Amino acid sequence: MKVETGVIAAAGSGTRMLPVTLGYPKELLPIINKPAIQLIIDEYVDSGIRRIIIVTGENPAPLHRQYDQGVRPAPGRYGQLDQFVAKLEGIEIIFEPQSGPYGNGTPLLVASRHLQAGEGFIYAYGDDILRTRRPFAGQLIDLHRETGALVVGTQRVAWEDVVRYGVVEFREGSDRVMKDVIEKPPLEEAKSNLIMFGRFLLNEDVVQILREIPLGKSNELWLTDAVREYVRRGGEVVTQPVVDGEWLTIGDPVNYLQTLIEYALDDKEIRKAIEPRIRLRLG
Repeated sequence: MKVETGVIAAAGSGTRMLPVTLGYPKELLPIINKPAIQLIIDEYVDSGIRRIIIVTGENPAPLHRQYDQGVRPAPGRYGQLDQFVAKLEGIEIIFEPQSGPYGNGTPLLVASRHLQAGEGFIYAYGDDILRTRRPFAGQLIDLHRETGALVVGTQRVAWEDVVRYGVVEFREGSDRVMKDVIEKPPLEEAKSNLIMFGRFLLNEDVVQILREIPLGKSNELWLTDAVREYVRRGGEVVTQPVVDGEWLTIGDPVNYLQTLIEYALDDKEIRKAIEPRIRLRLG
């Protein structure tokens, strides 16, 4: 199955990052000198994605300004801008405002008019960052080519945290093929501490299921419920753990700061400047 399209859900309200998110979407929060969403776009482009559909929320204007393909700075004055423009060369970026029920499945319904029949696509939550040696979206594509199955990104979390995520159960005798997934189960009902996070390789069948299933917990449309139904109908879904990096998020102040620190320490010049200060403050 061909995979050249990526969808990014950037419609969240960002309430845990108020008041800064009154002015612009959390997906534009800076990670050093890049907006957070650019890290996802870089991951997509480096994985062979050529069309990117960004589903926007109540304040889309800043995202439009950042990625308006008709407005580009003249090359040559700022190296960082030249790199930014070059990265987007030949990449189609489409914006769609979110409408419909609340839930992380809704952006796929909004984006569906731009999805190509018979092709797969990558879906990312706009506040989930994958810092990996090899682009994580590319890892999902490689695993799909190997297995023919849909692929979801997974990671083990502390048992007390499983109540916040979609929790995966494997088929008997497998450590990769999904048997079931349940959104936010009570701790005593969780079959594992392996959870899905915001990277998925999906197809049009999952989108159609989202159109058919009722709203789930908290009266929201959950992608987890659609993936579960896809498996129930005989579809195969395999998991891709993060093995050469880490999954980071920017949805709240603590996780955002942790993400900033990780990227800052990756930069030799920034690390040299801030590491003594950090050591001094920590005593």
